[in-house]
Amino acid sequence: MMAWNESRHREAGIDVIVRFHDAARLMELERAVFSLAGQFFRPLRILLVTQRFSAAEVEATLAALAGIVAVSEVGFQHVNLTWTHPEDARSDLVNLGFAAATGRYVALLDYDDVLYPQAHALLTARLAATGAGIAFARTPNMVADMYPAFLHGRSQANPYPGRWVGDLFFSNFCPPHSYAIDRTRVPENCLRFESMLTIEEDYEFLIRICAAAIADFGLLDTEVGLRIIKTDGSNTYASAGPKTAEVLRRAAIAQSFVEARRQVTVIAPEVQHCLGMAEYVPGLTVRQWLDTYRPAARTAEPAGCGGA
Repeated sequence: MMAWNESRHREAGIDVIVRFHDAARLMELERAVFSLAGQFFRPLRILLVTQRFSAAEVEATLAALAGIVAVSEVGFQHVNLTWTHPEDARSDLVNLGFAAATGRYVALLDYDDVLYPQAHALLTARLAATGAGIAFARTPNMVADMYPAFLHGRSQANPYPGRWVGDLFFSNFCPPHSYAIDRTRVPENCLRFESMLTIEEDYEFLIRICAAAIADFGLLDTEVGLRIIKTDGSNTYASAGPKTAEVLRRAAIAQSFVEARRQVTVIAPEVQHCLGMAEYVPGLTVRQWLDTYRPAARTAEPAGCGGA
């Protein structure tokens, strides 16, 4: 196993941003970090970003993870968000992670999800082979009952019907830990989440990324992890149960913002090629493509897109 080395990391390593907002969920965080420690790909650095943790909570969190990190030879950095607004700072947590990243590749993993050991080896290999800026694989949903020391998986399925970038512009089918990004092929100003969004913040991000850089879906039939849908309601928006009035309000704001993003985001020439455009249309926005050029039936990504 390759030992951690900062100079190598800056050349070809991957930073994985893990956002964590609830110190009471430490068991779930340990599971997520364990899944990163077991990754085949090296060098890998975990960027743990916590939301307004007290000194005692930081100490307990780092102590719980110390053994996993020590035996795995992965890099580790902790950042604690301290400013008071917004109350739900999930987007700002990711932005702190992006600011701390130094490797060529960057990826995300929420504290309550998991990745299989081959995940980042497969995704980075796909990025290297295709020349894409972002590569996607599959992370099916697992519905799970939560207990103090373990979770019990009830069922597993992949409910997302999308197959290519044209489908992604229409509707999100890619959870945050289903992809990795090559920072050398994505405009730096795209690597940010919108701070005001607390729902669909990851989708708004993907619209911008995939309009600016080639997206590869060659691993879409390959499972690289699980998205945990918890029956205790602690990831309420992702759960299938009834939504509160506040969640519905935030969802409406997010959907309006996402639509505004479609209307103003211009599609780069190479991405227009991937969408099957015979000729480049200057100034073509995502919304204009959806309304005018999107195929009536779902289709696969055009052969050769991304250099595959």
